[in-house]
Amino acid sequence: MRFLSSIGADVLWRSSRDLKLLILLRFIRLLGYGGTTFVLALYLSALGFHDTQIGLFMTMTLVGDFAISFVLIYVGDRMGVRFTAIIGALLMCVGGLAFAWLDNFWLLLLASVVGVINPSANEIDPFKAIEESAIARLSSAETCNELFAWWSMLGMLGTAASNLATGWVIHASEEAGLEQVDCHRIIFLAYAGMGLLKLVCSLFLSRQVERGTTAGERERERERGRRDSQCQSPRLPAYDQRHDDEESDLESERGEGDDAPLLGETTPGNGYGAVAAATSAEAGEVQSASHVLKETAKVSKRVFSPSSFSFMWKLSLAMGFDFIGSGLAQISWMTYFFKREYDVPEGALGSATFTAGIISAVLNLASSPLSRAIGQVQTMVLCHTINSISLLIVSVPGNKYVALAIFIFRIVTRELDSAPRQAFISAGVSDEERTSAMGVVNLVKTIGSCLGLYMTGLFAGLDQFWLAFIVAGSLKLVYNVLISVFFWRRNSGLREQGA
Repeated sequence: MRFLSSIGADVLWRSSRDLKLLILLRFIRLLGYGGTTFVLALYLSALGFHDTQIGLFMTMTLVGDFAISFVLIYVGDRMGVRFTAIIGALLMCVGGLAFAWLDNFWLLLLASVVGVINPSANEIDPFKAIEESAIARLSSAETCNELFAWWSMLGMLGTAASNLATGWVIHASEEAGLEQVDCHRIIFLAYAGMGLLKLVCSLFLSRQVERGTTAGERERERERGRRDSQCQSPRLPAYDQRHDDEESDLESERGEGDDAPLLGETTPGNGYGAVAAATSAEAGEVQSASHVLKETAKVSKRVFSPSSFSFMWKLSLAMGFDFIGSGLAQISWMTYFFKREYDVPEGALGSATFTAGIISAVLNLASSPLSRAIGQVQTMVLCHTINSISLLIVSVPGNKYVALAIFIFRIVTRELDSAPRQAFISAGVSDEERTSAMGVVNLVKTIGSCLGLYMTGLFAGLDQFWLAFIVAGSLKLVYNVLISVFFWRRNSGLREQGA
């Protein structure tokens, strides 16, 4: 029991149905993504596309996701989590069926954008940010890290299981005499099936998963935000309150405050006095409400408050280097690299990535207690540095078994920093800004991945495939340096404030 408690199993068990469903939805989604990611580059190559075209295809796919994500930053909360999940499930069905039947470059590109078929096993899609925001909103300061750890772990488990199944389904299909293209199309049909399963689960989400829409619900969310400092950030900066105080003082000097009569002095005996007093009180309430609405409108025009903006530009700059590196070494390219350079069978690659994914999923649960022990930023930097070094050297060995071992180690350590990073981002902005913050992170991820994917296609086309992974590892090390410079003392500062 102590072990289960240390990895947050009790937190997951006691969580609400909506939180369990949100975590399950990610598992199903990555169960679908894992298979399509595994075969995407191989499938496009089997259709006769050149390596440079494959890189362009992957890049343009993410550009389409970028456009959709940009829109959802502003309208995501209005659409609602449940509606967004349903739309995402339907698009998965459409994309999977289209890939199973089409072979035209441009039609496949359109299907990949609409159907959220991307070259990354991670969720580079426009629907992730809203669900992340919902998990952060429904969890508390004490449970946030544990729930994000399970969210990441089960997602990785879905990817690992999908990789294993995909590799051996292709192997069995080839043994049965099917052509390689037809073997890959089976995987896209399975992706459509995952979309249908996700649709069914999405229908069970309750209204509680949505952000509060009434004034009372918003006030309760703000009060909860003041209590929860880990997954919720502090209120808006103090200068907003000072501005309110200055306005109130100015109104008092002019006699225009809430208590100032509109029709002059009235005597208590005058029948109109009661009416005037009531009118004055009502007018004061109207003025006060109008002032609040004006101030709210001013704040709502800004996507982020000044403190959150400072946090986000530093984070985005650092993560830009990380995501370019990730784009250079996406799993689609790496499986294609091992198939082309070492002729490793799909079944063996699937087994290798499955084993690594299972180990990674289990190790990911250790990130939560490690984060509590040494801090979120320190955990992020430590785990990410180890992974960056493994990526830097994966293409150096001339022996395929050594290279495959490094590749497996890279997958094992790839997501160790995921849960603390999600919690860290959630804590850096207010509740009202969280969906936009997650959306900005996804936009940076999409832009960086676009650049990286296209660069890898160029390296592969020039027969310098190995160089892409060296550049990728170097860029990821730059991310670690920037995160350390910008945020290393942030955890200790938060602890001091909470003391």
